[in-house]
Amino acid sequence: MHGIESIVLADIQRQIDFVLNDDEAKTKYLAHKQGSFAVKNAEDKKRQQEIHKRIDDLDKLMQKLYEDRVLGNMPDKVCADLLTKYQQEKENLLSELNDITRRTEMACEDEQDVEEYIRRLKSYAGAETLTRQMCMDLIEYITIDKYQGKKVPRDIHIYYKLIDKPLTDRKNALAK
Repeated sequence: MHGIESIVLADIQRQIDFVLNDDEAKTKYLAHKQGSFAVKNAEDKKRQQEIHKRIDDLDKLMQKLYEDRVLGNMPDKVCADLLTKYQQEKENLLSELNDITRRTEMACEDEQDVEEYIRRLKSYAGAETLTRQMCMDLIEYITIDKYQGKKVPRDIHIYYKLIDKPLTDRKNALAK
């Protein structure tokens, strides 16, 4: 095996060793994949509870307004203004709740991706040669820094499927 092949195989073997020997591997891969979103998930759960409580409160307030209006305890204008205000707040909260739900679904997808990545890595435990199938299953893409002369080593960056971001701008990546 030559050059880049041995580097890629060594990196894959390092990833496999990490998965097999570190009980926190899944958590660490998930943190890597989600980046700053991991902290956001905890905040989102708390905010979700707050939103549900506020929506319940708004529903009760709107019901009380209708009752007060029907009983003649509140002028039409005041009732209409408050209802508009409460309804707008409720719509804003529902929109925010939808955003949180989308992020939560993405976090679940991230967890499934990490589990699949770990499963794929484990299937190659003990591999001593780099195969095409191994590359197809594990590697998203590889970049090599620009050549700057014989004395300057070039960095090789390996991006793995399911845990690293996919390449979105191939043209600019190829120009590096």
